[in-house]
Amino acid sequence: MYNFEAVRKYFFVVIMALGLSGCSPKATIELSNDNESMTTTKTYLALGDSYTIGTSIAFPDNFPNQLADSVLVNLDINLEVKVVAQNGWRTDDLQRGIKRIDLDDKYDLVSLLIGVNNQYQGLPLADFEKDYRSLIDTAIKYAGGDTNHVFVISIPNYGYTPFGSAKREEITADLEVFNRLSQQICEEQGIDFYNVTDISLAAATREDYLASDNLHPSKEQYADWVSSFLARVIDKLQ
Repeated sequence: MYNFEAVRKYFFVVIMALGLSGCSPKATIELSNDNESMTTTKTYLALGDSYTIGTSIAFPDNFPNQLADSVLVNLDINLEVKVVAQNGWRTDDLQRGIKRIDLDDKYDLVSLLIGVNNQYQGLPLADFEKDYRSLIDTAIKYAGGDTNHVFVISIPNYGYTPFGSAKREEITADLEVFNRLSQQICEEQGIDFYNVTDISLAAATREDYLASDNLHPSKEQYADWVSSFLARVIDKLQ
């Protein structure tokens, strides 16, 4: 005769085992997916003028936002961008702009690109130097005092655009002085100085390097800027 009680217990154990084995893999997969989707968030403060804000192109196509996109792809870091810049700003305008805006105490990355309007308006180089040194100190402050988290970008040469081509030699000579002084100040402070001026010269022969105003960089030119210093910025964020 069959022991019905033993058979009932046997099937109960088998059913429970099958149920548990069916649930376990699903829980493991869900946990794994959660871990894989985690992305680190860091902050980036971009200080400057029209070359920073991206005059005459879509805001997401300016160099700070393209840099953030590239960092996300390469490091899986979401770089939140805060831009303090306006078309036409000189060094003194930027100083006032920073004081008027509500900023965080510290950013993981800070960049500075300023000075073309000082040159364009023929303002004294001594005033530029004084303001520039102050702005470098400000950038360092917002980087939490860590100079490795700050970088400076050279002034592009607008003499190689249709807007400035008539005065190309004069503009080139002036900007060489401004950029040389900027680089010297950066070297004194131990801050990285990224030269994009050489890249900007290609605008004389590449229409795709120009925004619709025939003066400012296009999305394509900004992309080449970012490519030229991306690896060094990634080192700062790791």
